[in-house]
Amino acid sequence: MSQMDDQSRLMAEFSSQSSVGPTARIGKQQDVDLWHDSEAYHELIAYINTVSTTIQGLRLNGNYPVSPAITRLAGIFDQLEVMVHANPPTVVDNAASFFSCIEQGNKSYRRWSRSMLRDIYQMVENALPASKCFHVNELGEYLSGSFGNATRIEYGTGHELSFLFFLCSLFRAQILQEEDIAASALVIFARYLKFVRRLQVIYTMEPAGNHGAYSLDTFQFVPFLWGVAQLSYEAPFSPRQMLDADVVSRYRSEYLLIGCVGHVSDTKMGPFAMHSSQLWSLAALSSWSKIHRGLLFMYMDEVLAPFEIMQLIRFGKLMPFRKAQKGRQLEQAKLGVMSPLSRRQLELRLEEAEQRQKDPPVEPQKKPAKSVRQIGPWSTEFSDSESILFAGSTSTSLTDVSVHLQSPSKDDVEAVDTQL
Repeated sequence: MSQMDDQSRLMAEFSSQSSVGPTARIGKQQDVDLWHDSEAYHELIAYINTVSTTIQGLRLNGNYPVSPAITRLAGIFDQLEVMVHANPPTVVDNAASFFSCIEQGNKSYRRWSRSMLRDIYQMVENALPASKCFHVNELGEYLSGSFGNATRIEYGTGHELSFLFFLCSLFRAQILQEEDIAASALVIFARYLKFVRRLQVIYTMEPAGNHGAYSLDTFQFVPFLWGVAQLSYEAPFSPRQMLDADVVSRYRSEYLLIGCVGHVSDTKMGPFAMHSSQLWSLAALSSWSKIHRGLLFMYMDEVLAPFEIMQLIRFGKLMPFRKAQKGRQLEQAKLGVMSPLSRRQLELRLEEAEQRQKDPPVEPQKKPAKSVRQIGPWSTEFSDSESILFAGSTSTSLTDVSVHLQSPSKDDVEAVDTQL
């Protein structure tokens, strides 16, 4: 009897879930002000700045945990790549059709987009735990909206914003946890960035909106913001060096920002001062933290404020349009100090060194060596995390927990370096 009651309860819970999915809520200019006061806006800024705090000092191929959930979600792009191969760009036969293709985009993108829309929700469902499948509709909406506009064959920062909604929603739904913060940017977003660049080049997509020479990039914004955050602690080069050819060659696969600089160099001709004046101006600044602050304000003004962009964004249960709790402040990034993840890794190294100091060497046959916790590039262990994300209910705020960073003393660092 109790089993039947449990089944009835589960059926009732499933039936109560809305199947409508996310909807557009910004229909007039005045609604932009409501968006800036919404819970979704606060959650988005909290996520952006939480990532910025966490990834400073980390490289793309660096030492951070990558969970099975991250691996499954990144695998979605492998399936989308197969669709690109199945829908190659239309071959042009003469100069007239060539210039027409360049101006309007390659029509094969529309075939790819139809294939993507047909299968993307199933891909998302396969990447989620069975207990989270009722979020497929909303997550699929955000993800499918992040690859561009099939009618105009264009891509812009509004599509990139839709992908940020997708990433933020994964944490809101507890599909990703605290230990996944770094990998959500350095694995999933980096994989997304590589894929949409491929779409832009293969299908000659047009930029959505008017970017021109005064923008950072023709299509993207967030990789510049997070790329600067990576360099805000123990950067191997200064802002003045970021456009140098040798720096780009050496670090483009390790830092999002340098990857962006390299991509701009590969796709545009002439000096940066001519085709990317805003990016060229950043190199004149002295502090990565100051650059991050300026870029964040620019992002809030030029991407999160214009009605033309925000009218296309949809809102659902995970990213609600309702007004945020009274008195809630926007989360700020904590840059220029050791991130919680890096600090935790150093603590583990200190623990390992202390343990080796306490336990004298023994014969392996007599006493097995004591195992020590480690966090490696593909480890899923991340206990006692100090991330500012809090794993609570699906409606828990991303900003309920604050972090007080305390850098290890000089003696601690020297002790680790000596013993390791």
